[in-house]
Amino acid sequence: MMLPIAPLSPSAFSPYGKVMGWPEDLARREPRHSSPASDFVHQLSFDTGADGGPAEVLWVNYRDGASRIDRLEMHRLTHQAVVPIHGGDLVQIVCLDRDDAPDIDSLRAFHLPQGLGIAMSPGCWHATRLLDRESPVTALMLTRHSTTRDLVAMLNEHTTGRESLLRPLSITVELEA
Repeated sequence: MMLPIAPLSPSAFSPYGKVMGWPEDLARREPRHSSPASDFVHQLSFDTGADGGPAEVLWVNYRDGASRIDRLEMHRLTHQAVVPIHGGDLVQIVCLDRDDAPDIDSLRAFHLPQGLGIAMSPGCWHATRLLDRESPVTALMLTRHSTTRDLVAMLNEHTTGRESLLRPLSITVELEA
């Protein structure tokens, strides 16, 4: 399956979560403050789950420029935000959940320009790739502290996740260039 990389927009990304930093969207948000010294506007109340586990800010260095997508991860309890900050743009691959497995029919890829981000909803399957397959990208990530620990244990110690899942895809998926 060839997966085209679509431009990011709030309406196209809405089944998977929210776009963050979209100028037209921010212009309509409240509450807001504007002064000669600074501007701020509310965009998202970050949900870490029913038990209110603490949020965590991570710096993630993405280096995977592979066009093949062979597995996805999913976090059950929390939003997860990704904002490319330095080095270039990212591709965010997402799909909806169907019985704790990726729903291939909803699989999409979005171009995340540097400085704009997304907040994936709990239960959104995902993977991240470099847009320029050779240039590493540093991104700010907002997630749940226990979700990070859960994923690290899964990746390093091959444990079964409590908050997260990793699943191989049932078909071969290649990002279109």
